[in-house]
Amino acid sequence: MSAAALLAVAGLVSGCSDLSEVMSLDPGGVSPTSPVARQTVAASRANVTAPRLADIPPVPKGLIPPDVVKGSVIRLVSERRSLNDLIFALPPAPTDTDRFLATTRDVLDARGLTPPPEDQPARTEAFASEIRTNLQPPPIPAEPAPHR
Repeated sequence: MSAAALLAVAGLVSGCSDLSEVMSLDPGGVSPTSPVARQTVAASRANVTAPRLADIPPVPKGLIPPDVVKGSVIRLVSERRSLNDLIFALPPAPTDTDRFLATTRDVLDARGLTPPPEDQPARTEAFASEIRTNLQPPPIPAEPAPHR
């Protein structure tokens, strides 16, 4: 298949034009059915001045060399991969709450731990207030001798 025929088939498949437009050697104009026809015509008629070489700004100073940036990117990607490996090695999150509760209770029962009594907040506050009343501030230090 020739290049022109291949181009024609690609144009037909993409729906951009018809076969007569693709096979024509005439540069042609803008298809009026195109959704960007107005913008295309306006852009082709615009009188735009080409930039001069003097308008190009100089290369900025103090930039980080590309090899340093590349090294940082490589290190960051390596650290991300290591972190992903660690995350994937973690066991799955427990979803069976009844089993989790049973195993937790077994550990607490084996240690002889019991939950705090209902009046524990009141007991804690009473203990703290007793300590506050018995606590004496430190004595005021003596005034130092004046400098001569």
